[in-house]
Amino acid sequence: MRIYFACLLTTYLCYSSLRKRSLSKSGALAAAFVGLSTASNDNLMFVAVLLAFFVSSTYWTKYQAREKKKIDPSFEKSSRRDWKQVLCNGGLGSVISLIYQYNFDGCRPEDMTAEQRRLMVLLTWAYIAFYACCAADTWASELGALSSNWPVLVTTLSPVPPGTNGAISKLGMLSSFAGGAAVGLAADIALWIQYFGAYRSGAMPKIPYNMLGSLLGTLGSLLDSLLGATIQASYLVKRQAVSDLSASELRQMGDVKLIAGRNILSNNMVNVLSSVSTTAIAILVLKALL
Repeated sequence: MRIYFACLLTTYLCYSSLRKRSLSKSGALAAAFVGLSTASNDNLMFVAVLLAFFVSSTYWTKYQAREKKKIDPSFEKSSRRDWKQVLCNGGLGSVISLIYQYNFDGCRPEDMTAEQRRLMVLLTWAYIAFYACCAADTWASELGALSSNWPVLVTTLSPVPPGTNGAISKLGMLSSFAGGAAVGLAADIALWIQYFGAYRSGAMPKIPYNMLGSLLGTLGSLLDSLLGATIQASYLVKRQAVSDLSASELRQMGDVKLIAGRNILSNNMVNVLSSVSTTAIAILVLKALL
């Protein structure tokens, strides 16, 4: 039954995203892998968190698109996610979901050993941390771009043009906190609905994942900004902040000014590094507490 649900949900989301031009064809194929590997999980928390991230991020990406295009002319193209962007924002989550299914598919927390329950909580914590970082970064980028004031570079706190990698604003920081909290809240609701008896009996620890998501999401967003300001180059071209330019593109443009950073990593690589680092930090913190 679960595989039918996974196929139906994944097909609907991929088709809807293609129709709304939220995903490219390659992005839809990658999303199918993420969807199937997640929606087939018998723990509802996994699909609830994925949906919270996917639906909210899609909505905020399209929100006030005209205004965003005035700020960044390449917005329409960048708002369509390809396979690289999909896997950067879902690949590790899918791996965690598959590991969880391999170890705990069909298992009840009440029947697990203490060691098994610790691993279950560890995988849950890691999954929420990953998507909290992804959601926080997306919310901050999409809503922070609409700030009425110029953002500041996270390393120097000096004003920089909107769209500069590593730039932060009050609206962006509040959005990252809210994005992480939304993911954590989705996890809380799903876990309490499915495992209410286990919580009551004490078989599962009562962890406020909404608070965890907001804190880890904000941490991940700040880490992403720090990496973007240092090892990802941002350039000023015709009064617009742009990034991910090759050496040949820079030569062709001629009048290009470096705003911040060094041309070491692309935006996708920065996203992967920040989300994986946030997940690793969350795991280390939990291991220290257990």
